Amino acid sequence: MRPSLFQLSPLAVLVASVFSAQVQAQSTTINGLVLDTNGQAIEQARVHVHGRQQYVYADNNGRFTIQAPSDAELHISAKGYGDQFVKVADAQNNELRIQLQAGGLERIVVAASGLHHYDLEMANPVSVLSGEELSRKTEPTIGETLKSMPGVHSNYYGPVAASPILRGLDGPRVRILSNGLDSADVSRIGPDHAISADAITTEQIEVLRGPSTLLYGSGAVGGVVNVVDNRLPRQLRPASTQIETRYSSGADEKTAALAHDGGQEQIAWHFDGFKRKTNNYDVPDFTNDEGESSDQLANSWLDNSAVNGGLSWITDKGLLGFSIGHIDSEYGIPGHHHHHEEHEADEHEEEEHHEEAGVFARVKQDRYGLAGELYKPFAGIETLSFSSALTRYQHHEIEGGAIGTTFKNDSFESRFTAEHETFAGWHGVVGYHLQQSDYKAIGEEAFTPDTKTDSHSLFVLEERSFGDFTAQLGARIEQVDYKASGIEFEHHHDEEETEEHHAENVKNDFTAASVSAGLVWNFQPGYNWALSVSRSERAPSAAELYSNGAHIATQTYELGLAYALDADGEITQSETDFKKEVANNIDLTLRKFEGDFTFTYNLFYNKVHNYLYMKDSGLTMADLGAHEEEDHGEDHDHEHEGEEFSIFHYQQQDATLYGAEFAMAYQLTPEQELEFFIDSVRAKLDNGGDLPRIPPIKVGTGYSYSAEDWSATIDWTHYMKQNRVAAGESATGSYQILDLGFSYYFNLNDLDLTAFAKANNLTDELGFVHSSFIKEDAPLPGRSFTLGLKARF
Repeated sequence: MRPSLFQLSPLAVLVASVFSAQVQAQSTTINGLVLDTNGQAIEQARVHVHGRQQYVYADNNGRFTIQAPSDAELHISAKGYGDQFVKVADAQNNELRIQLQAGGLERIVVAASGLHHYDLEMANPVSVLSGEELSRKTEPTIGETLKSMPGVHSNYYGPVAASPILRGLDGPRVRILSNGLDSADVSRIGPDHAISADAITTEQIEVLRGPSTLLYGSGAVGGVVNVVDNRLPRQLRPASTQIETRYSSGADEKTAALAHDGGQEQIAWHFDGFKRKTNNYDVPDFTNDEGESSDQLANSWLDNSAVNGGLSWITDKGLLGFSIGHIDSEYGIPGHHHHHEEHEADEHEEEEHHEEAGVFARVKQDRYGLAGELYKPFAGIETLSFSSALTRYQHHEIEGGAIGTTFKNDSFESRFTAEHETFAGWHGVVGYHLQQSDYKAIGEEAFTPDTKTDSHSLFVLEERSFGDFTAQLGARIEQVDYKASGIEFEHHHDEEETEEHHAENVKNDFTAASVSAGLVWNFQPGYNWALSVSRSERAPSAAELYSNGAHIATQTYELGLAYALDADGEITQSETDFKKEVANNIDLTLRKFEGDFTFTYNLFYNKVHNYLYMKDSGLTMADLGAHEEEDHGEDHDHEHEGEEFSIFHYQQQDATLYGAEFAMAYQLTPEQELEFFIDSVRAKLDNGGDLPRIPPIKVGTGYSYSAEDWSATIDWTHYMKQNRVAAGESATGSYQILDLGFSYYFNLNDLDLTAFAKANNLTDELGFVHSSFIKEDAPLPGRSFTLGLKARF
């Protein structure tokens, strides 16, 4: 399947036609100044056109320029200040002067909300990482970048491949998005597969915890991580460029990144790119499960780069934009040793001999995006929009210079939405969502078959205000079709019988329906309660259905629902009907978002029927492989090692997950702020036993000081021991991480410069991540110092 980006985007033609037909009426250009109550400029204040995906940031003098319709409303916000809404029509001579009061949480528009909601207005719990905080916490992987958020952990397959875990759920239950569309990599299939998105050139990362299936499909019952950048420009901006360089001692990391935005008349453009290179990461001295001591995490180097660009045509009637991006990445895969051999390469030669140091991945991805918006195209409709992405992804796993396994994924995704004006008191959006993918796995670790997936969905989101109450309702129906090829159902154990494997093509389809209801009560100024109730259905993923093979990354033999396994190790076709996973979730949130003391408190309870998990069958690959030695031959790479792998068979049972998240901030003085957070999740099977790799309780505190030309931060996080484990799983002890940060702001000619320094894991604490598949062999990085410089002009 090789879908065209334009084949299912007829709205692009409509957008272009409307643009061509219009004769005048351009957006109003608004200039403004954002100050605090002392008349001091507020740098990086965000100015957003309410109800649209348009925003700019104030410069170091607090000044901004934005284009907006004459009847628009602007939302101005900044970290540590109360926000304001200002009407464009109130501007005098197109000039605005805004003063923000210190204290309170910054409202941030959540692009993934579907209705331009601010994070403090949503019934679902949401966290957003942006601005200086995002820059300070950026790591080479999305999982490590986000892990300090309440309710978020990392599955940590070393520093090179770490995905976020939301409330104990990851893999196919957490959707990773790039500007609202699926990242289209293979990170949801295996923990050693890195997420293609990178935080270094993004503007914000949004984390929606709990079921978020209404816009993004049945793969989002655990939550959504949306990486937002300006790759496809949605506003005209004055030309600006940002360059960042950084060096980190822990892995000899060298990173350089550039982002440029500009616009002229009705054309806006964007360009960004980065290059990162590291050696193996230093870790505190530790002894792995084989009794070997080390102060480095073997095979944890990476060498990646990306380049992205976009061009948009923007008028007051809408926009039409196109983007293109390319990723080229290589990274070692820790714990992925096929022969457990020692490599004695000299440390100085390490960088030049990655191919000899173990298995590594080589990833290439090309992504093409097309998006358009029409504002008020006809009566009753505020915005008609579409967004599409065509992605070509290829992932080689290489050992000894030879390709062992290749993963390919060609995908096309498109979303069409119509946002209607208020009708009978309700304002909302209806839409259609299409996803197609052609996945192939070739080679000795191809434990999942080639699968074509087609998904078609209809969804609706509506909201209405009743005084201090806002009700939010939603529904989605989704049809998912799988076509898998090369499925083998029979393994014969009788040595006198001729063994035959019949490859078959298999089709399965599912219809998943989800509904949600939310209520936000602003019971007094600066406070609100939020209640969210949802019933979300998830179709099993192709990997959960059809896996049949050794998965070296998890050191298991994975067997999908489509197969039956008897006590003698014979694999046949399953006669059991596949069931959809059904999550019934309740979220209760209390927020205080004004004043010097602010907090957010979430309680959640998630009852999941037919929860899909891998159960230890009690057999190993030796029970399967003894009769196949002749077929594999003496030179089969995994024969000896694979015999030790336990066979894990996907099963479905009811499960319950519940927990709490709390975060608070106290503005001690205008310059000083104290933060505290804690999260916990409990996950167990209803018929007894705990789910595997559930993160421990995490508690942390931070202190920040912001002066006129410098700032400093101290962050301390404590991970408690985790001894609530599944059968065969080992417990992990507690550990704590201390991080320091310092930034200095200054100007040089026309350059706005920020010099920064960080110390990560200052005490060189030895920590093992409980949610990692290779936790005994992959401790967290040790003490590391980072120096960097950012320039804006």
